[in-house]
Amino acid sequence: SCAAADTYVRTSVDERGQIRILTSDARAIVLQKEPEQVGFDNVAISEDGRSVGWLALYPNCCTSYPIPLKLMIYSDGDLREFTGVGLPVWQWHFTAGGKQVAFEQETVHGGLGIHYELREVATGRLIAEYGPTIGPDNRPLAIQNVPKWVEEFNAK
Repeated sequence: SCAAADTYVRTSVDERGQIRILTSDARAIVLQKEPEQVGFDNVAISEDGRSVGWLALYPNCCTSYPIPLKLMIYSDGDLREFTGVGLPVWQWHFTAGGKQVAFEQETVHGGLGIHYELREVATGRLIAEYGPTIGPDNRPLAIQNVPKWVEEFNAK
């Protein structure tokens, strides 16, 4: 267990496939993969050093590669998982100096079912969500009222 004051300075995946988080006082926190999870991707430390996040990769019957089905956030000794609407999480990043996390989901192929969420890191509370309006051709309409946080997310 870690103290609320921990600052995370480095991450890696060790030889056993576990994620290792190094604190500023040189302690290593080791977190194992979940059952059936095959890897980690897009590991990042928040700007304030208080949280570490990554995508959890799982096998998929219909692709030759694993897909990111969960966004995992480790903060203050707690591990939170975000699955949104159940689609793969292709992009994510910390916002608000590390106090929030935003992510984007969509289908494996075709860019359908696009969904965005903005969440509070400390509690996991949903702050906002957005899905573009889809036209009869199954593509997002050209003119949308896109929230500012989604515009900022897509600009990164």
